[in-house]
Order: sequence, then structure tokens, then C-alpha cells
Amino acid sequence: MTVEDIARYVAAKSVLKEVLKHDRYDVYEIGGGNLNFIFRVQSVSGNSLIIKHAPPYLRMLGEAFALTQERICAEMHTMRYFQTIAPSYVPHVYLCDEERFCFAMEDLQEFRLMQNRSDVPLCIYEKLGDFLALLFLNTPPPRLEGYYENAALKRISDEYIFCFPHIADHPALVSVPYFTPRPKSPHFDATIAWLRTRFLEAKEHLLHGDLHTGSVMSDGCDLKIIDAEFAFFGPLGFDAGVLIAHILFDEIHAYCSDQTVHYTKRIQALFRGFEARAHTVSLAFLRESIGFCGAELYRRLLVPAKAKPLEALPNVSQKAQAYALSETLAIDLVEACLHVESLEDFLARVERRLCPKTR
Repeated sequence: MTVEDIARYVAAKSVLKEVLKHDRYDVYEIGGGNLNFIFRVQSVSGNSLIIKHAPPYLRMLGEAFALTQERICAEMHTMRYFQTIAPSYVPHVYLCDEERFCFAMEDLQEFRLMQNRSDVPLCIYEKLGDFLALLFLNTPPPRLEGYYENAALKRISDEYIFCFPHIADHPALVSVPYFTPRPKSPHFDATIAWLRTRFLEAKEHLLHGDLHTGSVMSDGCDLKIIDAEFAFFGPLGFDAGVLIAHILFDEIHAYCSDQTVHYTKRIQALFRGFEARAHTVSLAFLRESIGFCGAELYRRLLVPAKAKPLEALPNVSQKAQAYALSETLAIDLVEACLHVESLEDFLARVERRLCPKTR
């Protein structure tokens, strides 16, 4: 769907014209999504909405990388479910169109991505913990297989997190000249294999599937979670671990830029928000979160979709430092995850790598 297609599409949908409150509007393509196209529709009255469309390929890699358009159906179903359990934490969905492989939702113009920002208040981290607790405490209505998750996207997650990064010189990887992975221990490989088994087989909760700081937007203490195309049924530690990994990428950026790091308070706030609603943080959940965090930290050094906070560092020496630090932290967390005894133990491990005193 082009800009012109979107304009004609909106004109034919009364529910969308009601949101815009005017017959005159402009359509713009926005964002740099890896999978899908995002359009903003803004009327002369000032009202606006977002339309997300899935082409029959992966947007980031182009038409040569075919990908089923049905993937967006699972995303829109999941966003609708999140709207029932956490309405204040997701944008309002106005329209789901499975025939045209698109959906329309609230425009978040006043919100900013959480990624690589030093001004995000602790209340946002607490609310992210609350969102994780809502995933933990609720179960979606039973549906046919594939309603909430897309098998092709789950396979991509499996391959790019647990398989390709651990195969030397795999053609799907993208190396950078300032980072050379060092050999991994059999214990590291065995723990990655265990995490992969949990990812594939532990169908315990409906997860966002890609819950990182680039899929979280905030405005003051208001929080919105977007981009649930990788939603799947799995262990809650996966969502928590990916989120913590990207919190740490932001912290590594700050560390390598000689800025203040805040990871202790931020991670404590995340688990505080979870515990306030779920009333407990089990050791099993904590350990899985740490393991998946390490796996996510490691894979972003090698896959095409790099960690944006690391790429935002201004010079090669800082990037080299950040990549080496990320790898060291990733290996430590993966190898230690099943032996961590408390949140304080986890934070102490992070402190050994990110403590300003060690500069």
C-alpha cells in the first residue's frame, strides 16, 4: 500500500473518518520499521491516526526476503488483547483489516521512544514491570493456532537469537570491523540451548515478543507499548530479559560516553512494579530473565538489526569498547543465570562491568 493507496483506503472507512473529523487530510510514510510500513494520516482539523501495513516481504531487507503478510493479523489480535488487560499501556486500536493486512491505531505524536534517553523517569520502569505482571496474571481467550502468534516470525526470533549468532561466519550475520567474537565455553553453549528449549516449548504466557526500549514510548509518566508483531506464547522471562538487555544497552552507551549510569534504580523499579501487582518475583523467573537478557545482549552484536544505542556512539573506539563490554556482560549473564540467587546478586554482576570506579 502506497501513500495514495492509504488515502483512498481512509476515504472508504467511515470509522477512520470519524477519528479524523474532516474529509481533508494528508498521508505521510513515517518511521524506519524493520518489518512493516507505517503511515500517519493527519486531517486539517489536527486529528490524526496511524496505519500499519504488512507488505509481502521484510521491509528492512527488501522484496527479496519474502514474508507472509498474515503476520500482521497476529499482531493486531495481540494488540487488541493487550487493550483488554492493559488499556492505558497500549495505543487504542480503531480498525483491524485482515483482508488488507493493515490496522489503524491511535497516533502518539506527543510520545517519544524510550530508547537511548537519559530523561525517562522511574515511574515508566515501574509501569513496564506492571505490564509484565499483567501478562503473567492474565490469559487470552482460547483461539485457533496462529491467532496470536505467527510461526514465521517465531522462527525468525529462534534463528536470530539462539542459532545464527552462535555459528561462526554464518551468512545471515553482519560483522563490524571493531568487534571479533571470542570463543565461547561449552557451558555458555549449553545454557543457550536450554534457553532455546524454553523459548520453543514453554507456552506459558502470551508475550509481546520484542519488548525493548525501541518498542516503548513515553510522555512523562504515560507509557505506550507498540510493535507486537513478534508476539508468541512463551516464558515470561523472555520479555523481561529482552527489555532488561536494552535497558543495559542504553546504560552501556552512557558508560562509554562518560555519562552517569542509572541501571540499578531502573532495574529495581522494573521488578518493584512487577512485584506490586504479582506479589512475588520467583527465583525461576529472575533466572530466566537474566539468561534471556544475556542472549539478547549477545545476538545484537552480530545480527543485522544492531543495538541502536551502541551504533549511536560517535567514534570507533567508543563502539569497540561498547561491543567488548556487551559481549563480556552477555557471557557472564548467560553462564551465571541458573546460579543467581537474588536481584541483588544480578545487579552486583552488572556493577562489576558498569561501575564507574572501574573506568
